[in-house]
Amino acid sequence: MRAALLQLDDALENQPELTAQVLAAGGRVLAARELGPPLRLWGREATLEALRDRLASELAPRGEAEVVFAGSGDFHHVTPLLLARAAAVADEPVTVLHFDNHPDWVRFAQGRHCGSWVGRAARLPGVARVVTIGVTSPDIGRARSREGDLALIAEDRLDLFAWTAPDGAAEVALEGRAWPTIAALGERAFFTRLEAAIPTRAIYVTIDKDVLRPAEAVTNWDQGQASLEFVMTAIACAAAGRRLIGADVVGDWSKAVYGGGPAAYLLKQGEALIDQPWRRPAAAGARAINEAVNLRLLAFFTELPS
Repeated sequence: MRAALLQLDDALENQPELTAQVLAAGGRVLAARELGPPLRLWGREATLEALRDRLASELAPRGEAEVVFAGSGDFHHVTPLLLARAAAVADEPVTVLHFDNHPDWVRFAQGRHCGSWVGRAARLPGVARVVTIGVTSPDIGRARSREGDLALIAEDRLDLFAWTAPDGAAEVALEGRAWPTIAALGERAFFTRLEAAIPTRAIYVTIDKDVLRPAEAVTNWDQGQASLEFVMTAIACAAAGRRLIGADVVGDWSKAVYGGGPAAYLLKQGEALIDQPWRRPAAAGARAINEAVNLRLLAFFTELPS
């Protein structure tokens, strides 16, 4: 599997060893900083179309599996673009493994928001199911889940394996379905359960590093309880005997720069104040922690068969 860096913010520009290793292995760097501010948190369809065109012209040829590092989790709505490229040439149904501290399933913005992209991804041609893993967010509680695209559950397009349930229960129950939490199952039992939950031979992986505990990542969002070893082991178990058609990684902290016009700037700034932690980590410390994790993920994905 080849690698690429999609530069929508400065997070990856400040990781020189990652850049060097990607280029040394024949990967690519796609500079798209001008699209970052209007895309951050959410973007208009025209901006996403501009990025789609850029990906088509500058990333690896279609049909070649690729892991794309894309900076902050504020850009997780780029995943459907990358997934669509991979699924279009897979020639078989695909299951998406989604590692995240949040379900990213809200109904507004039609998938153009970093918190709403799962519905769009799950309904792409060729996508059979999304399996979301590692959530600790209250978004999956009974009250907050009403904001989510729960039709995905009724349509059998989504499985949800939270790390913990907001009410401390051993399972998350929604829309007549129930899934045990990873904390209740234990990690080894979860790996077995995950393999059984994947209905396809082909898989695509998307990681938001806010799924990781704070010691292992510095992000723009509140963080979960998973270890990097857990994430990599889960992927390795799922990929055994299957075809990995692509992957993407977001979740690197970067200083937010918003764009899209004065009204969009104010809306995004207000949303960030409400939804995101107010702390600002030391930039050098954040870079070192995140680059170390990215280097491990780069080695992990490039060694996996595709």
